[in-house]
Amino acid sequence: MGRKLEFDKNQALEKVMNSFWAKGYDATSMRDLAQHLGLHLGSVYNALGDKDKVFEDALHLNIQRHVLPHLEALTSSENPLSALDGFLNNVVGECVGKEDKPGCFLINSLLDINNINPNISQRLHDYLLQIEDAFVTTIEKAIACGHIPAEKCPRQWGRFIMSSLFMLRTMAKLGVSEDYIHDIKNCTIRGLTHG
Repeated sequence: MGRKLEFDKNQALEKVMNSFWAKGYDATSMRDLAQHLGLHLGSVYNALGDKDKVFEDALHLNIQRHVLPHLEALTSSENPLSALDGFLNNVVGECVGKEDKPGCFLINSLLDINNINPNISQRLHDYLLQIEDAFVTTIEKAIACGHIPAEKCPRQWGRFIMSSLFMLRTMAKLGVSEDYIHDIKNCTIRGLTHG
């Protein structure tokens, strides 16, 4: 018999999330997760479910703890353009410098998973749309403030910024120069603010 879970589910999911974050979905086995949690494999299945269920829950925890606070700060800012610039600067900061920075769990997952379960695929799509919507809201507010030209389509530019995030993360994984990363970010802001 495996020993019982001696911590709450959120603590377990935090550890699980960090395992997936470090190694990726495909390279992380249920046996790895059990070892990381200090439990027998059967106990992990009983407490958390199969690998897809564990991963879905880890994704949800990541969104709640590491994404939503940034999105709320972005959409509630009184200076939306400055907040958007700051958001992208934070991403740039995560992409350059130390080699051991884990990057974005959500984007890492999309780049890593070879065969995505339809439920996970839908969940990822929903999270990406939530992020895109935050960009759209921020751009709409910046247009209303006169910081972005009125002819800019918030939805199109929200999608473009999403693409920029993927490009930043992907190119950082390839080890491009800091100048390269800064150019992507700076061109995104320039394109958004110039007619």
